[in-house]
Amino acid sequence: MTTIKFFKKAMVGTAAVATIFALAGCGKQSASSSDTSSSSTSSVRSSESKASKAYRTANKLIQNHDYEGAYEQLNQLNDHNAQTEALADDLQSYMDAQKAYENGDYDSAKNSLKSQKSTSTAMRNAYADLQSKVSSAQGSNSSQTSSSTNKKAGSTNSSTQQSTPAANQAASDATSDNVVQQFANKMGFSGSQGYQIMPTGKDGNVYKFEVRQNNSDNTVASLIGIYQYNSQTGAVTKIA
Repeated sequence: MTTIKFFKKAMVGTAAVATIFALAGCGKQSASSSDTSSSSTSSVRSSESKASKAYRTANKLIQNHDYEGAYEQLNQLNDHNAQTEALADDLQSYMDAQKAYENGDYDSAKNSLKSQKSTSTAMRNAYADLQSKVSSAQGSNSSQTSSSTNKKAGSTNSSTQQSTPAANQAASDATSDNVVQQFANKMGFSGSQGYQIMPTGKDGNVYKFEVRQNNSDNTVASLIGIYQYNSQTGAVTKIA
């Protein structure tokens, strides 16, 4: 009888020890699972932070007309979000259009600028500026073609007169960025502060610029004013 009681006590003790070890194992497994989840969440947050930072930096570079630098900034990301992917696609399309425009392939340039995927205000302004240049160049090209036809019919003077505006347009396109930079420097409109300068007209040495400034998220561009700038004298007049 005493022997039976002893075995029962021994069995109860063994079961208690086994229960303790099982609970300890569950605790370790739970802690390990929690650590893994925390590490995964931290990794996702880090990735999102890098993407957001790259997006903001790319927008600033776009405002300063450094499109290749902006594209390189986004291209270095290992993990993209929807914003960075869309902006990278827009930059690639813009650079393709710019190259086509410089090569005189205006139709290809226009096609590359048909749709914008991102919501970037800086990219939208860059698209609008290049689209305006392409349209002007297409108009000049059409005039030159018409003039060439008239020349074959004997209208030599008409052809010569039509070629002059085209030359002026080409000179304007070539110096536009320089003039914009001169105006920005004179007025203190630094691209790093979110300012955007869009040429809207030109009469000789007098340029008309529309100046806007982005909010901190680069989602809204508020109108600062419309200015006339004489690139020869450096005189600036605010007209609106």
